[in-house]
Amino acid sequence: MKKIGLVRHHRVTEGYPTKGWISASDIEKWIERYDTSDIDIQPVELGQIDWTVCYASSMPRAVQTARSVYDKEIIVTDLLREVPFPAIRSNLRLPFLGWAVLGRIAAPFSKRIQAEIKDANERIEVLLNQLMFEDDERVLLVGHGGMMILMRAALKRRGYRGPRFGHPRNGMLYLFEKEEPTC
Repeated sequence: MKKIGLVRHHRVTEGYPTKGWISASDIEKWIERYDTSDIDIQPVELGQIDWTVCYASSMPRAVQTARSVYDKEIIVTDLLREVPFPAIRSNLRLPFLGWAVLGRIAAPFSKRIQAEIKDANERIEVLLNQLMFEDDERVLLVGHGGMMILMRAALKRRGYRGPRFGHPRNGMLYLFEKEEPTC
């Protein structure tokens, strides 16, 4: 049985903006801080599974998380990089939650955001195709929440069974399994 474990990076210490009404440029500056922020390393329960290989997104928070949970060589790859937060050009000032909602509402209508999601799905397919040709039976993938949602859908299409999640928790294992046909 092939097992693929998805782990979202540990919680980032750079909190969400809370100073009230903020501009689009404030959001961009926050994203830059978030992308380089330290993480709060916590124990991760990996299900007593002897993982044979670990892939991590090339973003620092994912690499640091992978190093904290996996003590062998880690394959760092851009294929697991996060889908970027949608950049919005506006002079509006909104609370952070307003920007998050606006980004979600704009996503289906934005050609740029749809292109980013398409690119992320293509990267996932490349990685999963690559994994099909490797002998590793227990693969740990450390990445980001948005990518995990897309990865879950891709794994389900390929016949893997695993948990549902809407917003993956930081530092938690989501295990997907697939029965391999016997020859």
